[in-house]
Amino acid sequence: MEPLIRQLILGRDVKPRPPENLAALLRQMSAMGNNINQIAKVANSSKFIRSEDIEEIKEMQSELWKVVKNM
Repeated sequence: MEPLIRQLILGRDVKPRPPENLAALLRQMSAMGNNINQIAKVANSSKFIRSEDIEEIKEMQSELWKVVKNM
């Protein structure tokens, strides 16, 4: 608590504390991004993408938005 009060007295900007689950959220987002990249790589190399892959990407995008909104 003292560092916070000191920063306020000195007129410095006080940054909010990141959420406790931030590391877990970042890992989850990274894993989803990796999955999307793998699907994109296959689609680019084969010039073909399955409808199941498109649905998976849409689901991951929806999950990512939920994670971001909860931050």
